[in-house]
Amino acid sequence: MAYLILGVLCWGVIFAVLYSLRLKSRLHTLSIETMAVPEKALSVAVLLGIIMICILPMGLCPVWNGDIPEHRNQYEVLTESILQGHLYMDYEVDPKLLAMDNPYDRDMRDELGVDYHWDHAFYQGHYYMYFGVVPVFLLFLPYRVITGESLTTYHATQIFVAVFIIGIFALFYLLAKKFFPRISLALYLMLSAAFAMASIWYSIAAPALYATAITAGLCMEIWSLYFFFKSVWDGEDDRKCIRYAFLGSILGALAFGCRPPVALANLLAVPLLIQYLHSRKCNRKLAGRLLFAALPYVVVGGLLMAYNYARFDNPFEFGQAYQLTTNDQTAYGFGFSKSLLFEMINGVFTSFISYAPLDEAFPYLSHNGVLINFPVFFCGFFGLAQEKVRRKLKSQGLWNFTIVLTVLPFLITVIEILWSPIVNERYHMDIYWLMGLLCFLVMGTAYESASVKFRRRLSWGLSYGALGTMFVCFLLWAVPRDSNLTSYYPWVLEDIKQVIRLGR
Repeated sequence: MAYLILGVLCWGVIFAVLYSLRLKSRLHTLSIETMAVPEKALSVAVLLGIIMICILPMGLCPVWNGDIPEHRNQYEVLTESILQGHLYMDYEVDPKLLAMDNPYDRDMRDELGVDYHWDHAFYQGHYYMYFGVVPVFLLFLPYRVITGESLTTYHATQIFVAVFIIGIFALFYLLAKKFFPRISLALYLMLSAAFAMASIWYSIAAPALYATAITAGLCMEIWSLYFFFKSVWDGEDDRKCIRYAFLGSILGALAFGCRPPVALANLLAVPLLIQYLHSRKCNRKLAGRLLFAALPYVVVGGLLMAYNYARFDNPFEFGQAYQLTTNDQTAYGFGFSKSLLFEMINGVFTSFISYAPLDEAFPYLSHNGVLINFPVFFCGFFGLAQEKVRRKLKSQGLWNFTIVLTVLPFLITVIEILWSPIVNERYHMDIYWLMGLLCFLVMGTAYESASVKFRRRLSWGLSYGALGTMFVCFLLWAVPRDSNLTSYYPWVLEDIKQVIRLGR
């Protein structure tokens, strides 16, 4: 009976959404520029609903909710270490580890029976956390000082995810108002919801530590872009623009202390700066203001380099090379060879278009390449192939930004191939949001350029595509992998099937 009731409720919500997105729905004719109070209230309701859907399941699995912390409580441990006045983790070190010529050789550690802490950085007799330190100062330390309790790591992920989702809706709304104000309310809401979920779905399944670092970086970057766009296109007051740029710089710089690959999105500030200068006369006063706006990169960068030097005697070493994991990463880097070239090419193909056959058992899917997981991202590339769309992007001053945005996911992937033993599914979170942003920009531009009759059909088709993307997020979340809920409690999959099948 419980399965039947839950199933009826779930299917009721699904059919209500499907009906509201039918071809003749007013949501496909209401536009962003004509939004009134009811439409704004609906937007807030959708935003809050997506946040709840994403953050509430994070506490279900004991492997990730703090009940079985193992190595996943490093932010909490580092917080205590900082309060005690040092940067290393307060762990006992096995003498056999200290005696090793190469402690980063996993096979030798196993052969010698060394007791060590998995997935920590180890340098000169001390354990360190190689994940970015910024979340410690933003959340963990303030929470610890104010409450006297440690912040459980997955709660930090919940906060970063919620703020990131708000940032997606805010940035997309800002872009729509400025560049394609006739975009339908349905298309704005569905694309915002779908790309927000696609960007962070892995963190719903495995929220602690790895996802904490990544979602913190995503949170910093999405709001950095928001303020940079505000700076370039929100009015003619230079002082106001520089204040926005200063905020964007702070957040962009902090992203390097969360997740460096995500922080490469700061390259998007370059075409925005060029666009800003294009409409202004360069003089000494403007140069001074721009230097002031860029100051956070210098200050935060200096602090991060000092932090790295204090731990590893190298301002540019975040601890990646000293991990105690599967591979010895001390020799990783940018040295070029023919074999490395083929490794990069194969790695890019694997990351974007690898495909695992469908399974006969629920949830049927597996973790595939980025474009196979979410085919909706192809829309961005297909849209750019249209001359009308390219012409519109150029006339709006978005062409250079779009080029950098198109290249960035591939650049980030190549760097991760060079510096990581394997590109895990969670690494795709570094680029999902960029591809979602590209798709939104291109599809919004295509919508603005289309005929009135075709706009309704485009809004209808893309809205259903976005709904399908959210359903794929659910299926990927249900795949038993990475000690997630369905891996730890296999019977949960059968429960979900029973709900979907109305108890049958």
